[in-house]
Order: sequence, then C-alpha cells, then structure tokens
Amino acid sequence: MKIIKPIILKSSELLLKELEVSDVNKKYVSWLNDSEVNQYLESRFCPQDENSVKLFVDKVRRSNNDFLFGIYLAADMKHIGNIRLGPISIPHSSSSIGIIIGDKVSLRKGYATIAISMITEYAFKKLKLSKLSASCYEQNIGSKKAFEKSGYILEGFLRGQVETNSGRTGVWKLGCLKSDLS
Repeated sequence: MKIIKPIILKSSELLLKELEVSDVNKKYVSWLNDSEVNQYLESRFCPQDENSVKLFVDKVRRSNNDFLFGIYLAADMKHIGNIRLGPISIPHSSSSIGIIIGDKVSLRKGYATIAISMITEYAFKKLKLSKLSASCYEQNIGSKKAFEKSGYILEGFLRGQVETNSGRTGVWKLGCLKSDLS
C-alpha cells in the first residue's frame, strides 16, 4: 500500500494533488456523467455516482501501481480535472497517462498541457520510469495537441478502434521516452 500522505506537485498555475476519497463530490461526479465532458472517456458507458467514484478513488489510492491526481488551479484551489498515471509496469519501467478537464470554463486554456508536463516530469524524475504512453480519440484534437506540446510523439493510429455516438472512430497513440526530454 502507498504512503498515506497524498503526493502534491506544484507549478505557478496548477497544483496536482493525489486524490483522496474525501475529494469526491457532486461536482466531480457530474463531470463523469456529462455527455459533453465524457464523450472521449471509456467511463461514459457506466453512469457514475458518488459511491462508485469513491470506490474507484479508494482502489487507486491503495494501489502501488496507480496514481490519480486532482488538477487544481493554484490561485484558488478550484478542482478543474484529474490526471491518472497507471498502471505502472515495473518490469518495463513504463506507464500510461489519462486526463480529463471536467470544468468546462477551464478548457482550451493550456491547463491540460501543464498537467501532462508535470506528471511526465514526476514519472521520469521521481518514479524513474523510462516510457509513458497515452491515447486519445481521433476527434479529440485538443488532447492530442496537449500531449504533443508536452513532448509526446505520435506513434500510431488505430483506424475504427472505438464506438462513439456518431459511429466508429480511430484512436491516436502517443508516447514519450525519458530520453526525449533529456
């Protein structure tokens, strides 16, 4: 089991705080059930409630191979989204990253790029990982750009990989090696 004290990462604009069960609230849960916010998330297939989200956060907190950080504005500690690192593969020194900006007012302001850069630095410098991967739906250009601005390289495209409300769509695969940022 991980250390009880949550991990906190800081920049001038954002604070990333490892989420605890007590951080789950109606606003956070509403993001996961909002069809505009969750349109690119796999969690959209299951309605979420406070209990299901608390169980998920607790499961991640207890895992040694997963981290779930809340993304907070440094100026006022407003919770605007989450970023996940995991699961970590110890034998391969690698992991994947997923991100959600749930607060619609905070979209297209560069916060995703900052959060991705922060978690990438943490993964490479503190956790000593060698490779990080990410995926995003073909239409999710904002997410793709945020990863590319953070040093991730387009590694592939999976045609017709997933089902959406408007039909099948592709998935971009991106990756970042520790050596890419050295």
